[in-house]
Amino acid sequence: MESNEKGNEARLREILVSFNKAWVKYWESYVTLQDQLYESLRAGREVSWLAATDERKMSEINQVQRELFSGMPRRLDYSPLGQISRDMSSATSKIADLEAALAKEEEGCKSLEAAITLMKGKVEEMKEAMRAAGS
Repeated sequence: MESNEKGNEARLREILVSFNKAWVKYWESYVTLQDQLYESLRAGREVSWLAATDERKMSEINQVQRELFSGMPRRLDYSPLGQISRDMSSATSKIADLEAALAKEEEGCKSLEAAITLMKGKVEEMKEAMRAAGS
């Protein structure tokens, strides 16, 4: 029975090590995507200024963008390892929290994909209109 228990503990350690490797890969992908999103956000913001036909419209656009940017997250919620509970009795709830967060993120990615598709369509409309106008 003792060797079976040691085998289970060894398997759990292996799973946790492989989870940490997956988490690092996830984190690297997250950072890369975040950088890409900020770059496309900057580019989209510059294009949106084309709609500023007068001072009033420019002020409206600026206000909307200021409100959008004020709601953006500025930092990650980071807790040093010394403040994190390593109590295995709470592992089930932590895993459930992770599953819920990943499911929510997955839905958010679907929403982002739909928004990207919408933006691409608007970009094509602008390009066609500019071609038709002879620009």
